[in-house]
Amino acid sequence: MKDSNYVEMEEFKLWKSHVQSQELYLKHYQLVCAASVVILMQLGFTFLEVGSVRVQFTKSILMKNMVDMIISAIMYFAVGFGFAFGDGSSSGGLIGSTNFFLSSNQNASDIHHSSAGWVYHWSYCATAATIVAGAIAERTQLVAYGVYSIIGSTLLYPVITHWIWSPTGWASALNPNSLIAPVLDDAGGIAVHTCAGMCSIVACFFVGPRQHRLDRKGNFVKDLPKQNQSFIVFGMFVLWFSWYAFNAGPAILAAASNESLMGNIAAYTTICAASSGATYLALSVGLRKKLPEPGDLCNGILAGLVCSTSGCSVIKPYFGIVIGSLGGVIVMVVSKLMRRFRIDDVVDAVAVHLGCGVWSALSAPLFAETVLNTDEGLKYAYKSCGVFTGCSEGWKYLGSNVLLTLLTIIYVTAIVTPTCFILRQCKILRIKVESERHGVDIVEFEGPAYNNDMKSRRSKLFNDVKHASPRIGMPHGDGTC
Repeated sequence: MKDSNYVEMEEFKLWKSHVQSQELYLKHYQLVCAASVVILMQLGFTFLEVGSVRVQFTKSILMKNMVDMIISAIMYFAVGFGFAFGDGSSSGGLIGSTNFFLSSNQNASDIHHSSAGWVYHWSYCATAATIVAGAIAERTQLVAYGVYSIIGSTLLYPVITHWIWSPTGWASALNPNSLIAPVLDDAGGIAVHTCAGMCSIVACFFVGPRQHRLDRKGNFVKDLPKQNQSFIVFGMFVLWFSWYAFNAGPAILAAASNESLMGNIAAYTTICAASSGATYLALSVGLRKKLPEPGDLCNGILAGLVCSTSGCSVIKPYFGIVIGSLGGVIVMVVSKLMRRFRIDDVVDAVAVHLGCGVWSALSAPLFAETVLNTDEGLKYAYKSCGVFTGCSEGWKYLGSNVLLTLLTIIYVTAIVTPTCFILRQCKILRIKVESERHGVDIVEFEGPAYNNDMKSRRSKLFNDVKHASPRIGMPHGDGTC
């Protein structure tokens, strides 16, 4: 007969195993739920972009956002996830080389490389890709955008995330042999927003401004009309809602033991958004002596949300007032600079995502809470370390973030520039003149997006403009290489 202590020990082991199994199941479930909410960002971006374009380009925007989801899912499943989180030891931490098509037999406890992890990171990848659609709206061919989606889902977002988030990435905080101090980029201020913002500015430069955006002297005219301010505001609120999952997801992956972490992330995200929006509103009223358009204020709020990404799990909520307020200034300044240099960005994606993405990357090591590292396997003594929070090694962390931001900008430019150049030379970058004049929905689809009469199908917007852009009549291409 077995000893009662032995029986109790066996029962305890079975109970412990069951609890651990349930905990793991709950983490996978939380990650899938977070991914589902992040995917709602696609709805937010779609409404924001549709509201920002003219009515005769509605179907074009809808199609681009759906194509983006399709292509990014296939390409990230096939190769992107392997490049991002596969073993990069053989490449020196530059790019992963395993787990293509989720083919590796990963341990169920390795949630970062699981199918749930793939779904979550794909939601990030799709978000990074779709940001560009709004920037180059109203004048880009669908096939060109499809090419960008392929490149973004395989060579841009995956490679950058391997550097920063993969356990074998050369700059990752998870890599004990990383070459530099840990990079603080919790939710993608560098990997998502700086990357997407840089793609946007390069693409806007190559595709050129919309017709009637410039006068005959080459100066920007008054902003072209937006289709629906209500759509823009609705899209912004969907994005704000989804941003809580966007910022909190990395904490699930990190399996953090801090019970208050999720609440702090949510509070910090909220304060950043509100402070940025308030600053933008105050500057608009103070400088222009009138209230901004609702769609413009939406960009001020989104700027704060972008500012919250890099340091969301390592910065105290009260610092969000400073970080978000500066984000409201940055988005306004960068937007004016874009107009000064005659770069036509329909939704101000460059100002929101590049300008505030860079500030997010810089703010994380400046304001991060200094936390000792309890994992002896890692190289550095601190998990996070802030220059303004009393950490003597904060400059190392700041240097790491500056270096990764610059490398991201250089890498994205090196990939996107030749891609856009080739597409333009092949005459498949910009839509036909007729499509720009009357709208893609009329010329390339089977009629307008809304069921109006035939007279409304020909845009009155172009006929009312006195000074046409010098670009009218230029061959934007329907040929082949």
